[in-house]
Amino acid sequence: MLNSLTVLRFLRTLLIFSFVACEKNSQLSEEGEGVSSKKIFSLDDFALSSDAFEFSNSKKSQLAVFDSLFVNKECYTLPGNPDEAALHAFFDDLRQGYLQKDEGIDYSVIRKEYHTFTHAMDVMITTHALLNSGGAVYLSQGETASLVLAALGHDVLHTGVNNSFLIQTNHPYYQELGEHSLQETRSANYVLTLLDKHHILTIEVGMSEDLRKEILEARNLVEQSILWTDIKRHKEQIEAVASAKENILAILHKQREDTAQEGNIGARKKDLNNGVNISDLLDFKTRSLMASFILHCADISNPGKDWVKCERWAVLVMNEFFSQGDLQKQLGLKPSMNCDRSTVSVPGCQVGFGKYVIHDLYVLLKETIHDGGGYLLENFISNQEKWKSLHAIVEETGAPYAMKFSPPSREGGWMGDSKAGN
Repeated sequence: MLNSLTVLRFLRTLLIFSFVACEKNSQLSEEGEGVSSKKIFSLDDFALSSDAFEFSNSKKSQLAVFDSLFVNKECYTLPGNPDEAALHAFFDDLRQGYLQKDEGIDYSVIRKEYHTFTHAMDVMITTHALLNSGGAVYLSQGETASLVLAALGHDVLHTGVNNSFLIQTNHPYYQELGEHSLQETRSANYVLTLLDKHHILTIEVGMSEDLRKEILEARNLVEQSILWTDIKRHKEQIEAVASAKENILAILHKQREDTAQEGNIGARKKDLNNGVNISDLLDFKTRSLMASFILHCADISNPGKDWVKCERWAVLVMNEFFSQGDLQKQLGLKPSMNCDRSTVSVPGCQVGFGKYVIHDLYVLLKETIHDGGGYLLENFISNQEKWKSLHAIVEETGAPYAMKFSPPSREGGWMGDSKAGN
């Protein structure tokens, strides 16, 4: 039996540290809730330890982050170099896609709490942080920019229910697109449509052949990286990266030797500081695979954040799952896996997800991106011990885990009812 001191220790917040990012400063909105008035932040703040809830509180704070990544040219420049007006128009349309509600989904029951624009912001910031912790050595400059943009769009148009529900209810989206990566396909298609609408990553008259090729590959990378976020492709992706890892790291280690550097571990921030980049030595298929792997890790990075953020995100995703289970019961359908609030232990679900999905993913991430993967893996191991202990308390006492409900802001995409929080 755990004593009270031990339980308190389980809930202690981990020490947070940051990784180095770009140098350019940008100004957050004075009016953004949760953001200090007149606060100036540099891109050093966009690290694995960053608080996406704070950055996403208002549209102005969201746009400040987006501008820091894409309008300040010292950071990311997309192939074709779109202007600020086009980028802002794209941002507005993309953001609106996260806020819409879909026909055929009962939003009086479904609480879209996890798959919000705040989640998209979190994944974009985390993707940037993983690139900045070493992952960028595998990609060209245009590819890193395209991947960060794909991260922001990876869940656009998400319905708040999973693919299984859409298939189970014969939803029109299933009839239109079929069962393979259903919502991921919708998201990828929509992002590409918006890129065309705003003349971003599009072929224009008079472009050189090299730029045409770069843009076509960037669009392919955007599409494929979003499609790879389908959790059903998780095992397939891990196997593909593990198979390519030995050759990729051999090339990286050789490049370090050629630049009089040492090291036989995965990519590090130090490599970026020393100008190491092996994108020219990798074929596009391998670069696309690594980009997709980085985005997939960012998409399910919450178990590797500090405990406070880890628990907050876990409650949001479980609330969303349980609302789907509630609707399935109302419709006389069997709840999908982990969606039945009457039988699923929240801590137990986190333990299982960590054991069967997250652990091997983060180990592989550390092997390929040492600094970023190491950060997520260390936090994950600590968080798993907390979840295991909380699950043990549930099992011993029979009392359910009390979820601490703390949703994103309304402007961050939350559509729920605070009175129905738990």
